[in-house]
Amino acid sequence: MVFRGLGPGLLAVAVFALSHGQTLGQANVPSGYSETLRWYHERAQAGDARAQFLLAIKYETGTDVPRDLSIAADLYEKVARQGHADAQFKLATLLADRPSSAERDAAILSWYRAAALQGHAPAQYNLAVVLLNAAEDTDARTEAAAWVIRAARSGLAQAESMQDRLLAQLPEDAVTNARRLAEVPLSQQ
Repeated sequence: MVFRGLGPGLLAVAVFALSHGQTLGQANVPSGYSETLRWYHERAQAGDARAQFLLAIKYETGTDVPRDLSIAADLYEKVARQGHADAQFKLATLLADRPSSAERDAAILSWYRAAALQGHAPAQYNLAVVLLNAAEDTDARTEAAAWVIRAARSGLAQAESMQDRLLAQLPEDAVTNARRLAEVPLSQQ
């Protein structure tokens, strides 16, 4: 299907409609930029997770709306609570830019872990980095290494680069444990 003559806003709505098994006509998509943005807001307020996520991206990047990281974080959190791995990852990443606190640090760890457990490779890598930064013992570094191994298996270049360096710093038994932990199915974590 070819979408000629659609502006970027309406093209995004067309992609959204098609991803929900609808045609543009079935989606009752308004024409024009401001109508398209209003449509996103209406769908997001109605609880549509995909619209909330796409609107959060707009607020995070300042695309078609004034950049507002607070609104973006609120929208990401709504979607993250519905189990959306990309939203969980984006929320944790936004939180990482806020001033440090015990509550913020726990939320970052929790959201990265939630996304990582769904197989989200960048979340697995970031979770490993968070664990390493807070690591006080070999067990924490072993868990971090297991997440790096998982992310590297997914082809994430950062994780591939970090994997050998991290494993070289661990005792042999910790490397064995990390490899074993990385083999446990995510559903059993």
